[in-house]
Amino acid sequence: MGVKRKLGALILTSVIGMSVVFWFVQKEPYSTELVMDSLWDKYEVQSTQIGITDPVITIDVYDKNDIPEVEKYLKAKLSKDDLEHYEIEIFSRWS
Repeated sequence: MGVKRKLGALILTSVIGMSVVFWFVQKEPYSTELVMDSLWDKYEVQSTQIGITDPVITIDVYDKNDIPEVEKYLKAKLSKDDLEHYEIEIFSRWS
């Protein structure tokens, strides 16, 4: 009985370990550029720009009513470091 328990525990531990490794491998890499590119799919964005010399992220939306949603989306998707580093400017030229 003891051998079966040890074998079962070893198999269970192996399955859990492989699951954790698989989860880490499947996790999408993070980048500020990927988050900014995802804005184009979710909202009607006219342009986005990440400042190189100035730490500013600039987003031009078609509809000014989208500004709060875009801001909320960025706060949820950008890393804490990005939110501290960049100033975010969202505006609409057309409305």
